[in-house]
Amino acid sequence: MTLISKIPVLLELGKYKISLAVTISCLLGYLLYLPRFDSNLLWVCMGLFFIVGGASALNHSQEYKQDALMGRTQNRPLPSGKLSLVEALIWAFIFLIFGAVFLYRGSNLSSLSLALFSVFWYNLIYTPLKKYTAFAVIPGALCGAFPPLIGWLAAGGDIFNTSILVVCSFFFIAQIPHFWLLLIIHSTEYKKGGFKVLIDIFSENQLKRLTLVWMLATVMFSLMLPAFNVIYSQLLILILLLISLWIIIDSFFFLHRNQKGNYRKMFIRFNIYFLLVMLIIAADSLI
Repeated sequence: MTLISKIPVLLELGKYKISLAVTISCLLGYLLYLPRFDSNLLWVCMGLFFIVGGASALNHSQEYKQDALMGRTQNRPLPSGKLSLVEALIWAFIFLIFGAVFLYRGSNLSSLSLALFSVFWYNLIYTPLKKYTAFAVIPGALCGAFPPLIGWLAAGGDIFNTSILVVCSFFFIAQIPHFWLLLIIHSTEYKKGGFKVLIDIFSENQLKRLTLVWMLATVMFSLMLPAFNVIYSQLLILILLLISLWIIIDSFFFLHRNQKGNYRKMFIRFNIYFLLVMLIIAADSLI
């Protein structure tokens, strides 16, 4: 197989959709501190894309046996035989090396250090924990909070700035209902793979209430963004209030619905809300 023909497999190995989403959140942090597009931003984005791809490839290597047991993951590069374990590890380190070089080229040691620490946290803390506790999503949510801070540091920002810390808190809180809903939707599959699942601990009504609490906490943190000088535009603040009201109402309706398919609908709507808040932050920083 030629390198060109391997590209689709390598993109899948690096979980390119997730890598792209993480890169966008890094870009958001960069623009919050330095609201302009420049060559350094390009290097930073490419660097983090490859670093996340490397961490994802390592995750494939860590969980290929579990992936082979689950229908939704059986066609991934390792369980399907598209790549061997050795090949996957080699590509993981290639991605990480290229990512580190690119990120450092466009930023600084602080940003690179945090990016590499996030790889450590994702692959050596969060990934092993998933086999032992369904609550692994809580420390795992830190992985979603790191990218905006990486971008902020890459642009020259201070790690203790309250504005970026509130943004990171919003990203952290939002990851928890995101992953909990995902775990509920695919709970049967995760059990087949040997992962701990929430349905073994809580009843469906308890799960709904817990998820509702985390979704409302996400909304609360989003509404704090104007108070901490993340969003200035009155129009964008109004839009933020309206979409927050929408997700609050929809969340309470979700609590009282009993159809199984509503978890998937709530997952989609919650992610739309999260994306809209990100767009509002980005739009405000560029105005």
